[in-house]
Amino acid sequence: MIFYTIQGITSQGISTSAELPPLSVASDTHQQDTVIVYYRETLGGTREALEGASLTIFSDGYIQVHRPPYMKQAGSYKAYLEPNALDNLWHMLTDRKILEFDSTLVRNKIQEIKQQQRALLAPVESISDAPSTLIEIYPNRYKSSEMFEPGDSNTKKNISWRGLKWTAEHFSSVEEIQYLISVQQQLQVIMQRADLKKLNE
Repeated sequence: MIFYTIQGITSQGISTSAELPPLSVASDTHQQDTVIVYYRETLGGTREALEGASLTIFSDGYIQVHRPPYMKQAGSYKAYLEPNALDNLWHMLTDRKILEFDSTLVRNKIQEIKQQQRALLAPVESISDAPSTLIEIYPNRYKSSEMFEPGDSNTKKNISWRGLKWTAEHFSSVEEIQYLISVQQQLQVIMQRADLKKLNE
């Protein structure tokens, strides 16, 4: 089914909620208040959504990857990011294009482009069951960014977007979306690391 719509889902912006993403596997050595990044995809749009794989990154570089039962290599896995790799990722995640990401402004940009395309008789279509992407960042739990001074460790930036890949492909001029998908791709690379070790083995 095809319909015409804006793909963005409103981001929650900067918040100080103490609510943390649930970890798929409890850790004896890592507490939830040391989570610095959480990423997941939810599959499906208008149909019943399916939990996708998720990634949790802790302040010491420890990572957990969880794949639900219906996926190949289902289960929970662990690994460590090298300090340089973690620093490079953190620099990317705390760029202004992420910490100042405003889905309303981005949707407005996309709407303007769609209106121009309709005027040229070239409507942009979207897929109704596109996956939803969620990225949560806790800027005060690792190295300080230029936008955040030391403060509440529960302060977080939430970005939620449906059909990110589709949006990036159809709106290449929207810088915020292009940067966001590059972040997503980096997180997906981490989830495919060859040194992931299955937990409880």
